[in-house]
Amino acid sequence: MAVSQHIWHCGAGLPGDVLIADLRAYRYAPHFHDAWSIGAIEHGRCTFTVHGESYVAGEGDLVVIAPGQVHTGGTSAEPLAYRMAYIDAGWFGDHMQTLFADEAHLPGPVITSPGLCAQWLAALTPDAIADTERRERLSAALFALLSSHARGQAQSHSTTPAATDVCAMLRERMAADPACAPDLEALARAQDRHRTTLVKQFARRYGLPPQAWLRNWRVARARTLLRNGLPLAQAAQAVGFADQAHLTRVFKQVYGSTPGVLRRAGEGDVRTL
Repeated sequence: MAVSQHIWHCGAGLPGDVLIADLRAYRYAPHFHDAWSIGAIEHGRCTFTVHGESYVAGEGDLVVIAPGQVHTGGTSAEPLAYRMAYIDAGWFGDHMQTLFADEAHLPGPVITSPGLCAQWLAALTPDAIADTERRERLSAALFALLSSHARGQAQSHSTTPAATDVCAMLRERMAADPACAPDLEALARAQDRHRTTLVKQFARRYGLPPQAWLRNWRVARARTLLRNGLPLAQAAQAVGFADQAHLTRVFKQVYGSTPGVLRRAGEGDVRTL
């Protein structure tokens, strides 16, 4: 596999990270992000899955993946160039609430709109522009996407009696404390079920088995700590990795680049892998 990409932190005044990728015969393993992933295909074709369902996006398409959605990505033999914004969920929500009084959703994950794609490519330019200008471009692009494609949705009123949901409880526990090491055997016994059953039920709902989900969540949390300036070893310890080498290995599996590239990018140094 070969991958050449640039990644940098947009800056303290901006709503997330920007990735510019140039891929050749590269595949991302199943993973998720804690941000909205909005990507514009510059050229080539991207083949990927979201919760196991296959999709293809090409030049002129936008890819929109919500936080927590497990997906793959990449290309086969043909080159693929795309630009991706990892938009903070709160900033995204503020824009959505400006346009919609009630709940709304975006279709996806592939939206074919060459005009919107061009607007996102401009917002995600690798050229050096001021943070204020980039923020304005991202905001305008997000409003354009939401106003043209988001749709309001009726709120559902469930009549199902409340019950202990062990999968949701396990996910909430791991999300609250990435450094935890949940005892799946004990948790399954407490719910009168087999450990294997619990693992399969969790994977069906959230896209990954519990341990894989936790490992991905630890990387997502470590990424935030690193952006905020915490040293690599301390970030690894804070989220429950054995050491910084372990964090580095998993980080690259998920993001295609090492934590060091992200840190240097935050300092304004954009590198090619």
